[in-house]
Amino acid sequence: MLIIRTRLIAAAMVLLAAFIVMGAGSLDAARAQSAAQPDDAALDTVTVDDAAPGFLTTVPCDALAGFTHERISCSYLHVRESDRGRQLMLAVAVVRARQADAVASPVVFLHGGPGGQIVRAARHFATMPINATRDVILFDQRGSGLSEPQDCQDASQAFLEMLAADLPASNSVQVQAAIEQRCHDEMINAGADLNGYGTAETVGDMDRLRRALGIEEWNLFGVSYGSTVALDYIRTHPEHTRAAVLDSVYPTSAPGGGDTATRNFVRALQQLYADCRRDDACRQAYPGLETSFLATLIALEREPLAIPVADRSLVPSGVFHLNAHDFASIIHQMMYARETISIVPMTIDRAARRDAQGLTGIVSVLAPLATRIDLPALLSVDCRERMLTRGRTIRDFDRLERFMRRHLTLFDTQDELCADWAPDFADPAFNEPVSSPVPAIFYSGANDPITPPSATREAFRLFPNGQYVHVLHTGHGVDRSHACIRDVTAAFLDDPTALVQDACVGSIAPIPFVTAVAPSSGVLPFATGILQLQMPFLIVSLAAGVLLAVIGGLWTLTSVLRSGYGRSPSSLTIGSAVSAGAGALVLIMFAGLLTLVVADTGASLTPTLLAFGVPEEAEILLSLPWAALAVTVLSLGLLIAAAARGGANTRPHTPIAVLLTGGILMLAVLWWLGFFARLPA
Repeated sequence: MLIIRTRLIAAAMVLLAAFIVMGAGSLDAARAQSAAQPDDAALDTVTVDDAAPGFLTTVPCDALAGFTHERISCSYLHVRESDRGRQLMLAVAVVRARQADAVASPVVFLHGGPGGQIVRAARHFATMPINATRDVILFDQRGSGLSEPQDCQDASQAFLEMLAADLPASNSVQVQAAIEQRCHDEMINAGADLNGYGTAETVGDMDRLRRALGIEEWNLFGVSYGSTVALDYIRTHPEHTRAAVLDSVYPTSAPGGGDTATRNFVRALQQLYADCRRDDACRQAYPGLETSFLATLIALEREPLAIPVADRSLVPSGVFHLNAHDFASIIHQMMYARETISIVPMTIDRAARRDAQGLTGIVSVLAPLATRIDLPALLSVDCRERMLTRGRTIRDFDRLERFMRRHLTLFDTQDELCADWAPDFADPAFNEPVSSPVPAIFYSGANDPITPPSATREAFRLFPNGQYVHVLHTGHGVDRSHACIRDVTAAFLDDPTALVQDACVGSIAPIPFVTAVAPSSGVLPFATGILQLQMPFLIVSLAAGVLLAVIGGLWTLTSVLRSGYGRSPSSLTIGSAVSAGAGALVLIMFAGLLTLVVADTGASLTPTLLAFGVPEEAEILLSLPWAALAVTVLSLGLLIAAAARGGANTRPHTPIAVLLTGGILMLAVLWWLGFFARLPA
């Protein structure tokens, strides 16, 4: 846990200059934010008629994905949906190797889903070990991410509003089915061929991309559903596959649907309970975690919990009605990543105590996940390829699995919709297991809630030149969870025939379950607004407050000390100046120290702990805004009294007013963020 040290106070002062220039920096952030949506004017020159299928059309990365990078180039790959379908443009990013003279075969990264995306995250790959000596190629699969056309754009928000509404399970399934049916009809009316979406089609797109880039042989890197694409590519194009990295494997033979998802979720929950029992702090803080979770589901089924949500763009009603089905889905999503797994016991505890305010941050963090999967690709691919898989309907559920199946309803609509969504099911041969001599490394995470280690082992056994690495204390997507694994991946790609040196895997620490936190609703928006540059208005306001406080403080100091003013200022004026300066200094220190705390927890990238507050050791920080408020009120009162009496020297009143204005502006920003809201411990 974080330990606040005295030296941080000095370091916080160094941040003062950074806050002063944040106003200018925020303008760049605002431009980057606005560029996250493609600029229509910039893309008007790129149309489906400009290039024949299989050709690349260059497009600026800032227009396509909202970023620029000296080593990343962006383009569209033109393909046809099908012989009778629409023309599509697939978003592509190529991250050139850090070594300018690198000649190693490139890596093509295959995102999950179906319906995920990766081009927006291209800059992340620029610092990965695999990018040191080889290019990394990314593309958003058809129907996903930034690829065009982007169908059913309102479906994700409608789905989120359905989750937030106070609906029983049966009604939720009906509303979800209606959303998906509207999407289906919208695509049909737009001339889409829903049978043009599937793994075989994506594999065909990959090989078109390979030829367009002039690559003879490349390496595959597939995560989750991306491993399905990689396996099918290996089956159909082994001559162009040098090696493969298969992470959290979803084999072509694995069944889909809610039954399988429930069984995998229950397995991951049992792993979570065992991990918590082995952790002394977790065991003591959350005894009977399994019983608490089941009891909470029953309680939420009877009476949903109304959770306030400040961001109306996320939940227009301002209230997220958390029922049992929502809560099961939230915990399911939290089980994907190591960082969110660490907060699952506390989340269950807050829900069990019906702490609506304490869950506000978690809803704000996790609700947007509902908008990250593109519905057309998800349903088109799963309906065509997984609905006929053997073992999709499980008949030997135990009591716990039956209980959880009743609450994990996200997959229930597939049974109703798939027959009409894309009636031309894929070739049953697709579901046959893939066997290949291609060198491959297989990763599985012990806590994975959706692709269990058994699925990865099943695929691994059919690769005679494969290697298997099982990682404890990790969820879905092993490579992204640990620097150790990223190094192993890079070494494997350098020599796929050598035995990987994975000794570092044994040194991966257990999941650090969060058991103590100083609650504050302001920490999360501060972190996302300041460190992730998501709120330009916030940055400008805070920087303006700091700037006014600094100018006012220096002006006040010189005014009080200058002998040219004659008689000394009154004691009221001096008291007002001192208290105003103290308040502003405390606020600047608070902003600096909190920035260091957030950065030290790593939560600026995965703000799960910050959804609740700050580490308990940093609790003293949360008293600083209150102290600043007290001395600011005192300063304002003294200044008013000094002005009313006329004072011995009234000239310092104006600079003090400027100093106070800066402090009051900073306090207003902190109030708006929620730092003065009282939350239960």
